[in-house]
Amino acid sequence: MLPDRPEGAWTTALLRVLGGLGVEDHAGRQVLARSAASGWLDRERVGRAVRWRLAGHGRELVEEGVRRSATYLAADDEWDGNWLMLYVSVPQQQRTTRKRLYGGLDWLGMGNPTPGLWVSPHNERAPELGRLVTDLGLEDTAVAVTGPTAGVGMTDAQLVERSWDLTALAHQYRRLLDQESEAPEPRDADEVMLTYLDLLNLQQRFMRRDPQLPTALLPEWVGREGAALLRERRNAWAKRAHARFWQIVDASA
Repeated sequence: MLPDRPEGAWTTALLRVLGGLGVEDHAGRQVLARSAASGWLDRERVGRAVRWRLAGHGRELVEEGVRRSATYLAADDEWDGNWLMLYVSVPQQQRTTRKRLYGGLDWLGMGNPTPGLWVSPHNERAPELGRLVTDLGLEDTAVAVTGPTAGVGMTDAQLVERSWDLTALAHQYRRLLDQESEAPEPRDADEVMLTYLDLLNLQQRFMRRDPQLPTALLPEWVGREGAALLRERRNAWAKRAHARFWQIVDASA
């Protein structure tokens, strides 16, 4: 995520960057307007120009995304043997709530081994899970616990097998590794910035689908190699990409 400066960024600069990513001007303006309507961005009119900043809700989302990104890219995947488990039921008529719940649980990397039960080895995500349940008003139909399995019913290995189907994701990771091994280095500052933004978008898609299971649960996982490649590329391009973005912002003031 590109850093936010107190003065924000002008519409002209944002549209130029979005245009480099293949987003046409009218679509880019719609994205900005919808982001403002959702409480992610604040806009300030200065004469005939408009400047954009992260709003409170947008900043929270960015900070959460930065934390999740750091976890995803970290090489440390130790596990203490404890699971985070959520038991929840949603009334049949609350379809929108159910859809939002499932989307939030997917983002938290939780799997669904049996109806009504969601699990993750990342028990440190309990506070985020609590906020999701509260935001959706499901406190009376949900309970979450953390701890190891007790040797009754499914084993840890069976929980993994029943909760996540990672076949398609593994194929996508291998394709990423093959493509990146042949990709040329960006040639100039604009190409570094745009390639970096494409990389962040790609990482977000992998983060949403990868439950980041520790080695103890999934010893052979190509996703760790994929995350290491993304980390290497980010480290190589981040400073130059950020610098170029703010050059464009300053030039459009």
